Amino acid sequence: MPTAATAFLARRGRASGLLARPRAGLQLAALAWVCAALLAGATASAGDREPIPVFDQDVSRFTALLSSRAPERRIEGIQGLSHLRHWPAEEALLELLDDPSPTVQLEALRAVGRVATAVSLPRLAGLLRHPSWERAQNAALILERITARNCGPGSTEAWEAWWKTASLTNLQASLLTQSAGAAGDSRRRALRALEHLADPGHETALIAQLHRPGLEPAERNSVAEALHRVGTPKAIPALAGWRTDAAAWALGRIGGPAAEEALLQFPKTLATLVNLDRLRSTNAGPFLPHLVSQMGLVTYRGQPDDLMNAELQPIQRVGASLIRRSGLAPSFIHQTLLELEYTLQPPPAAPRPPLPEPWKNLLEAMRSELKPGFVREDGVTTSQPLTALSLVATDPALEPRLRPLLRHPAFVPRIYVAATLARLGATNALPDILGLILEGYPFSDSVALASGKHFDQSQTVRWRGFLCMALGRMGGETARLALERLAADAAQPRDIRYSSVVGLGFIGSFQSLPVLRRIASDDLIWMIREEARRVIDDLDILRKERSP
Repeated sequence: MPTAATAFLARRGRASGLLARPRAGLQLAALAWVCAALLAGATASAGDREPIPVFDQDVSRFTALLSSRAPERRIEGIQGLSHLRHWPAEEALLELLDDPSPTVQLEALRAVGRVATAVSLPRLAGLLRHPSWERAQNAALILERITARNCGPGSTEAWEAWWKTASLTNLQASLLTQSAGAAGDSRRRALRALEHLADPGHETALIAQLHRPGLEPAERNSVAEALHRVGTPKAIPALAGWRTDAAAWALGRIGGPAAEEALLQFPKTLATLVNLDRLRSTNAGPFLPHLVSQMGLVTYRGQPDDLMNAELQPIQRVGASLIRRSGLAPSFIHQTLLELEYTLQPPPAAPRPPLPEPWKNLLEAMRSELKPGFVREDGVTTSQPLTALSLVATDPALEPRLRPLLRHPAFVPRIYVAATLARLGATNALPDILGLILEGYPFSDSVALASGKHFDQSQTVRWRGFLCMALGRMGGETARLALERLAADAAQPRDIRYSSVVGLGFIGSFQSLPVLRRIASDDLIWMIREEARRVIDDLDILRKERSP
């Protein structure tokens, strides 16, 4: 059962949500952009398709990576399925305990510890005498956790003696007895073990446990996790009354109209939204302002302005999916574009139509950031509808409305308009974007001219650099050649060179290797050299993956 922070990769925590990861070059960022395309349907031309649930996307992607030729990718798949707590992956992960790479073997063992059921017990017991101390110790710790037995450190013989006489039925009965006992470590350990060893025949006992008086919240979550694995629609009423992320994941796996109805009443955490998306809910329309407000931005005060460079966050992907499935995406996109069009110079001659009431506050708040220049409010940013625009739009017919907005007097809209055009595959707009990049910064201040910084105390703004990243995401030979020239041009500001290297990473062409190697060796800015090295490393992984 997933929870997180990177990505659909971060690390799963009991109270967070799906997976999110720090960006690591082509390997993650390119995959993230692919996922964004999947989010909209298979291609931009298929914009009317129902979105694939984000959870299903990630499971499919991570499962495919398990058979990659590159060990780095197999590890990524292992970690992804493990952090998603995807129980059906257990046997595939057990097979990877015999992988040719020792690093993959160890990562697979750790992952098995998260999704182990009774199926894994024989293999784990067999690892207790593995010649690698680390491997044997991991196996012992996993066995201790999933059986609630403590045989002490270095007690291989004790484990083996127990294993020879162990009965799964007796162990399950003992765990159920302990879980029904008085509060204490024994009860907590038993409930954690039942997450792994409960079987469908224990569902009634688990349902009774879920709302048992005196159970601690963490213990109830263990019961919900067990029901996530073995529960049926019979468990839905009990789970509906325990409105936590653990219950949300269980409801998402069980599925059905009753599970959806229960989730609609839960707090709108990432776990709730992911599982509504997993159930293909069309009823998230009332949450649209909340979903948009969670979308994130290119710029936050005191935060590096590289969110377009990072992998898409789970809340962005899930939010876009739910908005599209609600049927409100075309109307919301239209209203957001109207806000941009009415702040162009000159604005349209027709009077501005009234805003739809549910979105009025959201869109009105954005107007303060549509003033000329690079506007960053003091501590509060309100242009999240622009992020939503770039993630939700899938209709190529929007291109004629978008292209004039590349020259919006406010610079933040230019970034998101370019990103939207890139995602739509609107290559006709490529010359317009490249022209904006080549025009240079319109600031007279010499420091701003060198670094791309503008507006009061802004520290890390690189709006032209974001356009370079958009070119990379648009892809193609014209974009590649333009980015190679910009990346290698020492006369360009550092943000243009850096972002062009990032864009080349999105394209992922082996033809860019000579330029990237030269930049990695010669550029004066360490950040640009390091980014070039990361892209080279990712291309090496890609070559390894494609080698016979």
